[in-house]
Amino acid sequence: MYNLKLKFLLTISFMTVILYGCNKDEVKDVPTNAPANQNGTQQTGDTPTDQMTFNFLEFSLDVDYSATESYEVEYEDKKSGIEAKLQDDRKNERLQGDEAYTKLEPLFKQLNFDSTTPNDEVIDQVIKVFNIEANYQSIEVDVEFVDGNEKEFTRIK
Repeated sequence: MYNLKLKFLLTISFMTVILYGCNKDEVKDVPTNAPANQNGTQQTGDTPTDQMTFNFLEFSLDVDYSATESYEVEYEDKKSGIEAKLQDDRKNERLQGDEAYTKLEPLFKQLNFDSTTPNDEVIDQVIKVFNIEANYQSIEVDVEFVDGNEKEFTRIK
């Protein structure tokens, strides 16, 4: 009986740690200039008309410079809230949640491509906006647009 209680307590403790870790990327301090619906609450991006901040609900950028150096961005606007993460091996920078969103928001606002924009044009725009160094090996951008289209844009040198 004692072993069963111990296993139960350990399981509950472990699950609590796991669930806490899953929320570290969540943006808690959404800027006041983020769009709000008629009720005054922040929009969640459920439909294209709900999402006004950017023209995408999800954005993922992976730039490989070498086997050990990369630049990665993750952004999701979900029903449960906004999650953001930035990892830059070259600058030894790892940001999550509010810190990442604060750094990424002005960059995202400069992006003006949509699901019909050609691959090379999207990659060129991402290189310019994110100030990607020319010695990269590959770039991959995955985007879920507010219109529901999902696209992958890539360039390999």
